[in-house]
Amino acid sequence: MKNLALLLLVACWFIATPLWASESFLLQGSWALKSAVYTKADGTVIKGSGADLKSVKVLSKGHFSFVTVHKDGSFSSALTGTYQLKGDSYQETPLTGSVAAMLNKTYDFKAKVEDNLWHHSGMEDGMQIEEVWVRLD
Repeated sequence: MKNLALLLLVACWFIATPLWASESFLLQGSWALKSAVYTKADGTVIKGSGADLKSVKVLSKGHFSFVTVHKDGSFSSALTGTYQLKGDSYQETPLTGSVAAMLNKTYDFKAKVEDNLWHHSGMEDGMQIEEVWVRLD
């Protein structure tokens, strides 16, 4: 009986390990923008919050998609593409979406997940971005 229990424990560990070992697994799920600070190249700072912009990002198995609307509900932007997470390095490559200038470029960010918050920062086309996302699921 002990051998059977040990065998089951080892089998479960081998099945679950690839999920735990995958760094990208940490980000899989749905996220809502909680706050954001965008600093343009000229030093202009734009602060935002979940009240100013509504943005939801969904990540699954190396792919992402997001849609953003203004507080009045009007459309802002949407992109889909691929992502990678290695350590604290997060890369996103938009492949389709409403911002043609961003398509097929790879953007490098720093990512840190603490509890249900994802801290996301880096440069995007000359603008420094600092975003905090909250997990929805």
